[in-house]
This record gives sequence, C-alpha cells and structure tokens, in this order.
Amino acid sequence: MRAVYLILFCFLANIPFVDAQKKGVLSPAKEEELMAEGMRYYTKGDYEEAILVWESMLPHMKEEPALYFYAAKSYAALAKPALALMAAKKAHELSPYSLDYGLFYSELLLRERRFDEMIVCLRHLSQYDESQPDVNLLLAQAYLWSEQGDLALEALEKANRWIGEYPEIIRTKQFILLKKQRLLDALALGAQLVAQEEGENLVGWDQMDVAWELSKGDSVRNAYMRLAEQFPTEGQIPLLLTHVYVQEKDFGAALGQLHAASEDRSLNPEMISQVALKVFELIDTKEKWAAALDVTQHFIQMYPQEPRFLAIQGDLYVSSQDFASGLALYLQAARLGKSKIEVWARIIQLDFELSAIDSAIVHAQEALVLWPTHGFFHFQKGFGQYIKGNVAGSLISLELAKTHLQPEDGWDVQLYSILGDVYQAQKRYRDSEKAFDYVLRKQPEDEHVLNNYSYYLSMRKERLVEAATMSQKLVQKFPTNGTYLDTHAWVLYQQGLFTEALVFLELAVADKESTSATVWEHLGDTYYRLRRLDDAVVAWKQAKKLVGENQLLDKKIEMLRIIEN
Repeated sequence: MRAVYLILFCFLANIPFVDAQKKGVLSPAKEEELMAEGMRYYTKGDYEEAILVWESMLPHMKEEPALYFYAAKSYAALAKPALALMAAKKAHELSPYSLDYGLFYSELLLRERRFDEMIVCLRHLSQYDESQPDVNLLLAQAYLWSEQGDLALEALEKANRWIGEYPEIIRTKQFILLKKQRLLDALALGAQLVAQEEGENLVGWDQMDVAWELSKGDSVRNAYMRLAEQFPTEGQIPLLLTHVYVQEKDFGAALGQLHAASEDRSLNPEMISQVALKVFELIDTKEKWAAALDVTQHFIQMYPQEPRFLAIQGDLYVSSQDFASGLALYLQAARLGKSKIEVWARIIQLDFELSAIDSAIVHAQEALVLWPTHGFFHFQKGFGQYIKGNVAGSLISLELAKTHLQPEDGWDVQLYSILGDVYQAQKRYRDSEKAFDYVLRKQPEDEHVLNNYSYYLSMRKERLVEAATMSQKLVQKFPTNGTYLDTHAWVLYQQGLFTEALVFLELAVADKESTSATVWEHLGDTYYRLRRLDDAVVAWKQAKKLVGENQLLDKKIEMLRIIEN
C-alpha cells in the first residue's frame, strides 16, 4: 500500500497529522481549485491521484464531509472496503442530514453484512424523511437479512407510497410473506401483478417450491379456484393446486390439475416433471398406474425433445417390474442430448438387474464420455469387468473411481469392498487388507467383507485368530448359511482345529441352496485329517460331481490322501 493511504488513514481515525507543507488556512479560492482538481481526477477514474489531492486538503479542512465522502467512493472503487467504510462513516457523522452520505455508508455496511449498524444509520436518516423510498428500500434489505420480516414489509409499504408497486417490490413482498407462511396474502399480491404486468406469473419461479408446499387446505383450494376463474390461462394455478389434492390423497384430481397445467406452454417443463413425480407417489393401483402412463405420454407428445418425461415414464415401468421397457425409455431419454447423471445411473443399474453385464460396461463407458471424472461410473464399469473376470481391467477402473471419489459420495464402502477382492486376485495382499479394513471401520458388520476377508486370510494362513473372530460373527448371525459356515470351518481347519471345523462343515453341506464343490472338498479334507478316510472319499467324489473336471480331486481320490498345492 502506498504511504499516502496510511497518511489518509491517520486523518480518518482523527490522529493528529503533521503536514509536510507549511500549516495554514486555505483560501476559499484555493479550496475550490483543489476540490475541482480532485473531482477531475475522480471523474476520469484516476482515484489514486484524486485521493492525493484530497489528502493535501484534509489537514486544513478536517470538518468537511464532502472530502471524506469522495475519498470513501474512491477507496470503494479501488476495492479497499475497510478504508472506504471508515471514510464514509466520518462523512455521515459530519453531515447526518445528507441522504447521499448516509445511503452510501449504508450500502457499504450492506456489502460487509453489518446489518445492525446499517439499520441504525437508515433509521437515523428516516427521522428527517420517514417515507424516503431509497432509505426504506435499503431498510427492507437490512431487515430481511436480519430475519425481521414484519419490519421489512413496513419499510416496503412506506417506499411504495412514492414509487408504486414495481414488480421487484411485489416479488420481495411475496418472498417475505411466503417465508412467514402467509400464502393467501402472497397470492393476492401475485394476482395484482399478473393483472397489471403482461407476462408475469402468480409467483416467482424461485419461490414456486415454497408456494407449492404451502398449498393445502380448503381456504387455499378456494383461493386457487377463484384465481383460475380470473386468470384461466395461467398454468401456475393448476400446478400449485395439485399439492392441495396431493395432501388430500386425491390422485384423480391432482392428475387432472397437472394435465391442465401442462397446457400452458410458458411453464417450465422441469417444474411440471417435478410435480408429476410428487403426484405419482399416490399410485397404488393398476388403474392409477395406467392413468399416470397416459399423462406422461401426453407430456412426451407436448415436449418431444424433453428427456424428463421419457425418464418419468421409464420410472413407471420400473415400478411395475417391467425393467426392459423402463431401460428402453431411459436410453431414449439419455440419448436426446440433455441427459442427467441420474438417468445413466438408472440405466446401468437396470443392466445389472437384468444380468446384462456387457451392456452395463458399455453404458458406463458411454456415460464416462459425458462425465469423465464421475467416479461412480468408473466404479460401475469396474464392477462389471470384475464380474466378467477381467480383473486387470477392473482394477484400472476401480482405482480411477477411487481417484474421483468425493467425501459426500455414498458408494465408497461398495468400492473398497470390491477393491479388496480385486487386490486379492492380483496378489496385492496388503492393499486388499487396507481396502477391507476401510470398510470395516465404517461398517463393522459388513457381511461380504467379513466373509471374504476371513477366507482370504485362511487361504494365506495369516492372522488366523482375527480371521476366526470375523467369521464367527457371521455364523452367530446366520447359523444356517452354508457359505459362512464353510468359511468359519476353513479358518478353524487352518488352525488345526479339525473336530471343531467338522461341526460347521456338516452344517454347511446341509444348506442345499449354497452348498458347492468347495464345501464338499473341505469336508473331505477335514474327514481325512480326522482319519475318516472312507468318509473323505465320499465327500471328494461328491465335490467332483459338482465341480466337473478337477485333477486335484482326481488325485485325492486315487491316492487316498490330500495333495498340497
């Protein structure tokens, strides 16, 4: 900062200043000359030079508010808010009757969000002219920021006497009234605006959500009915009226109002689609579902390039378990060129639901062309690749997903759960453990990780006591699940606890839904360790029936002993 600003700061703070020039009183002619010079610099936008001129005048004219006022404006133009505010305050204090000085000081306070000081300044100004519109408009802003809605309305009413009902003022009043849940008063103002201004709506679009939520009860319905007679082509009215019927769970009436609203082509299709989704939450019969389908078809015909209604129709088919039709509509919506991330996410999820894993991978890649840094699509692609056995490709996709993972994302547990399996398959055992540990820190009861983590440790014969603790959690919670019983048994087996392992393996093979060749082979190995050779052979032969060609099993049966890998 140049030294001149520090010098001027001293003046503004009322600190004694020693002028480098000879002290004395400026003549009126000299004052006028210097002031004109400063203003020339000011009007040219050369604010630094203007400040230098006024700085030279201040030692002689410390009580001149105009110097502080223009210094404040110059500081504001130079983006020095602290100095601007200090100078503006001094100007206001020296001339509290000046509207210009007080308003400028208030505007600076508004920028700094110092609303209490702003209100004090403006109320002081209003003592000299209670109905001054500029003062009251600024007061309304200060009261709004201070959550004093009634006082803000009072200030706007005073301003209104002089400047009339401008749309901006009406919208501000509506904002206050809606915030105070005075919907009927807000609607009355809106009706006044629609009547006097062509192209205006009953409620500002930025306030539609609030107005819609407040639309409930007989008095509100009656008000909307009267407004509909007064403004028959105003589509906002039936759109707002839908919520009255949604609250009353009157699906037919709500759907009728939604249909009527769509006839107003000036309405925002996004708002219509949002309301449609709320109305469709009332669907609980086939008849209602069919009626909703007809309305969405009407919307699709009205807005053929609008993907939202295709997606909504897709939602309807998915809700009826017709995944294939829903998927086709989602794809049609996505490829209109204005698709949303949520639509692509639904497409890929439906691919998985339909076991169309190749399609899931292709569609995830298609979505990544549009959103290359969207981690969830990398995750979905990687998950599909893992299912298809492409472990290397899966690892690339999943690690990209991890790179783009955001703190607010809710799929991190799923990601690290699969990463643990992929790292294990790649023999990156420490990375696998870190991924599983991440999951268990967030979800200590995660079944997939407890089972796989403990089983992988048993295969590597590492940390077997910890592995047993994890697998035991599962068998205590799911005592008949063959997969979990087998995992726990194999951990015990690797600890040399063959008798204990046998108990869980015999329970595991009793679970016909999840029994597998691996479980029967484990049972055979355990019988062998317990010197029950005949039982071991029977179990190994049963495993061979389930697994198909397996040379290791053949050798076990032929040589009547366990063949170590």
